[in-house]
Amino acid sequence: MRTNPTGLRLQNHFVLAMPWLMIVTVVSITSLSQSSHFASQLLGQDKKSGTTWLGNEELTERNSQPISVMWRDAALKDRLMRFSQNQKVAIFLDRRVDPSTLINITSNNVTTEQFLLEIAKQADLGICQIENIYYLGPKKTADSLAYTSDLLLKAANKFGKRTQLRWNKNESLLTESIVEPRQLLAEIAKSNAIKIEGLNDLPHDLWSGLDLPVSSMACRISLLLAGFDKSFRFKGTGKTIEIVDFKPETQVIETFDNISDAPSLSKILKKEFKSLKFSTRRNQISISGAPDIVGLARVRIIESQKPEMVAGSTTTFSLTTRAQRGAIFATAAQRSQLKFSYDKTNSNISKALKEPVAIQAVNASLGELLEMTLKGSPLNFEVTDTEIIVSAK
Repeated sequence: MRTNPTGLRLQNHFVLAMPWLMIVTVVSITSLSQSSHFASQLLGQDKKSGTTWLGNEELTERNSQPISVMWRDAALKDRLMRFSQNQKVAIFLDRRVDPSTLINITSNNVTTEQFLLEIAKQADLGICQIENIYYLGPKKTADSLAYTSDLLLKAANKFGKRTQLRWNKNESLLTESIVEPRQLLAEIAKSNAIKIEGLNDLPHDLWSGLDLPVSSMACRISLLLAGFDKSFRFKGTGKTIEIVDFKPETQVIETFDNISDAPSLSKILKKEFKSLKFSTRRNQISISGAPDIVGLARVRIIESQKPEMVAGSTTTFSLTTRAQRGAIFATAAQRSQLKFSYDKTNSNISKALKEPVAIQAVNASLGELLEMTLKGSPLNFEVTDTEIIVSAK
């Protein structure tokens, strides 16, 4: 989580040219061609889907850049997983969450974390980041899961060197399209030469396939057990673990990095959350206290972040026109120096994009223009740092 102050860049003025469109004015303050490139290090790539997940500095960099998204009557899990793939940001949805929950959301120029937070609020869920994975699930679990996983990893480091290496070894997790969690845990145990006691006590369940970036074994097992309201503890020399009920810690510690003017934000949080303890550096805030209160402070920190105003994020459009939706999207993408993409094999999307719409906009942001264009259609959109993606609801 981070905030990066930045000034406005080169100012450009242009007129939006579009077949059979009458344009008033279009003003672009920045150019997307100036977007920064992410580091080339691949932190998790699977051979089946080709997903290259962002992690560490790359994930932080992505979260500093603004995105715009509109979902209408979107089934939570399906849309969230597509968003995860498009953004290359790994998301784990707890099995206890109803995957068919309908989400209606429009977010313009927000961080990835702010967007995920809004989804969590609508679905009455908690959110946390555990290593390079965002977890969405019951608030009680989300408020403690990352800290509990970190404690388990520290406990593993008290054993012999081989055990330490085993639990700290970073591996990705890619499964078939349908997976049985008990069998998956058994396979993880076998490949890492550990024993899991209590595995057969877990209820039988079938999940859709998992595709997660490299993470520690403590993280992977913690995520898989969380949906059953379970965790684990070490036995003996660390080669055996026992599945136990998940019990939230009474006190947790959470550290937030890359915070702009952390001392000022810390002062504000101290006034609101008097029961919490704060440790603050120039761009870092560490908070300790009851997990539910730390969770509330986490929400405030996410909400306080301002995305870096990179290329195209402040482009505004003023126009009066009647044109096909696809033409408006294509020209808006061109002028914002973005790629415009959609599933050309989907006849419903193609039909909706060919329908003419009347648009009257004054100083509208790109997200606002696209929202107006798709009003009344069976389509959604996402705007990333490189493209505009249209999809069916």
